[in-house]
Amino acid sequence: MRTNLSAKGTRYPYIEASAKSVEKIKTRLNEITGRTQTWRPIEEVVRDLNQALRGWSSYFHYRNSSKQFYKVKRHSEERLRIHLRKRHKVSDWKTSMLRYPRRVLNERYGLYSLPTAAGWKSAHA
Repeated sequence: MRTNLSAKGTRYPYIEASAKSVEKIKTRLNEITGRTQTWRPIEEVVRDLNQALRGWSSYFHYRNSSKQFYKVKRHSEERLRIHLRKRHKVSDWKTSMLRYPRRVLNERYGLYSLPTAAGWKSAHA
């Protein structure tokens, strides 16, 4: 565990998700969206993705994990795009980026968007 200096000069513990835990969630996302899973209804795939993402993010939420959350968020979006490309036989990566931007993945398909900023509430009421 490292310690960092805050803006006021006080030290605070700097705790983040380990590289092993990030790789583990990425492997889980790969299993859910693998090439052999294109037969499953997209609602099931997104439900399983959301369940894995919500569980992992709620465990690591109160740590300094913005960078790791961003990596996992990007990976989940890429994996769902790849899954949709294979499912709808879209061969071009650029076409899939235009057809399935982040907004479409979140709004139409219901992919959970990991928070990439700390969710701290203000102490001033």
